[in-house]
Amino acid sequence: MKSIQNKQLIGIIGIFIFTLIEAAHLYGQSYDQSLLLNKEWKYQEPGKTFYFSFLFTDKEEIVTLFTDGVKSGKEIKSSYYLSNETTDKFQSNLVGKSKIGKYIVIRRKGEVSGERLVLYEILKLTDTTLKIRNLQSGSAIVEYTAQ
Repeated sequence: MKSIQNKQLIGIIGIFIFTLIEAAHLYGQSYDQSLLLNKEWKYQEPGKTFYFSFLFTDKEEIVTLFTDGVKSGKEIKSSYYLSNETTDKFQSNLVGKSKIGKYIVIRRKGEVSGERLVLYEILKLTDTTLKIRNLQSGSAIVEYTAQ
């Protein structure tokens, strides 16, 4: 009788652990802004002579284009914050204050295109890897390496 109860208990615990794992996968992990800071995040397509560099301060994302290792053009600076929820409106009051989340919410100001919201889902963030999905451009996934 006790053997049956132990097996049932083990089964219940297994189901509980499986449910927790699936919930964590479904809702994703939140990331701390400190993992983004003080690094140059680089993306270069194979076979290309240009690459993009991303640098995050506590309030700004700074994007720079390099061609043949030389800075090309000016830096693009944009306000950002981290969030645990998707949004369709940039909340300026969260810049520099909301430092934990699974989404990077950016307000980009283009000379031609004007102001627009950019929303990235963080898929992986470590000391050396930033893997994000752009939620507005066909869910393109890009992986950056810290330099």
